[in-house]
Parts: sequence; C-alpha cells; structure tokens
Amino acid sequence: MQEAAHRLAASDAPPLAALAAELGFADQAHFSREFRAVIGETPRRYARAAASALR
Repeated sequence: MQEAAHRLAASDAPPLAALAAELGFADQAHFSREFRAVIGETPRRYARAAASALR
C-alpha cells in the first residue's frame, strides 16, 4: 500500500483501475477496500488531498 500511496501522490498518478491491476488486485473495488483499511482513506480522496498539497 505504501507503493500505491506514493504513486497516487505523484503529479502523474495513474488511473485507479490500472494501478490496482499493476499491484495484483482482481479489481479496483478490492484495491480500494484494502487501501482504505491500511491508509485510512479512499484512494481517490488520498490522491485529491495529495494533488492539493502540491499546488
């Protein structure tokens, strides 16, 4: 999940479905649930907050 968080925080963050597939998840929903369980927020919200911090 740390790799996912790092990738989502980048200015060129990949689409969630593509990232989920790259990380070996069956689909975006499974990835999102696991991400939220580990990181504490959804991937989309995390990416949005990271993008705001970069501005």
